[in-house]
Amino acid sequence: MLFFYDLYCPGCALLEDEAGDYLVELYRSGKASLYFVDYPVHRGVEKLHATFRCIYRRDPMVFLEVLKRHYEAYLSGKLKGEEAVAEADGDCVNEELQRVMEAKSVAKELGAPGTPTMIVGNLNRNIGQGIFGYPGIMKLAKIIEDFYIY
Repeated sequence: MLFFYDLYCPGCALLEDEAGDYLVELYRSGKASLYFVDYPVHRGVEKLHATFRCIYRRDPMVFLEVLKRHYEAYLSGKLKGEEAVAEADGDCVNEELQRVMEAKSVAKELGAPGTPTMIVGNLNRNIGQGIFGYPGIMKLAKIIEDFYIY
């Protein structure tokens, strides 16, 4: 599963809030791969995205936990981006900032209309589906189940 996301995206936050644990369980059990593509559509969030990429480089599972905490804070109105920035060193952030901008360009080239945009697919069965916006946990789970054979 591929997720085009923005750290200030309300739909992305709702997706994480409702479906995050489900998606992480699919990942942990080896039933699905999760790929996150930076698509910072809100101005000024690029450096925060770079910081999250640094966290991912160190440990993808820590990234998923920090992402969860970030979106929880976002939904509760208590978001302070500085918390995540403290998690990464400046050299890494500077390196990853260019990659964030490259990922944003790729998202635009692929025609991702905004965030969240998801691509759910099964390469073994040569099928997939793009989803714009968060359709809700029930519909998302149904789409995933249609693509994956457990």
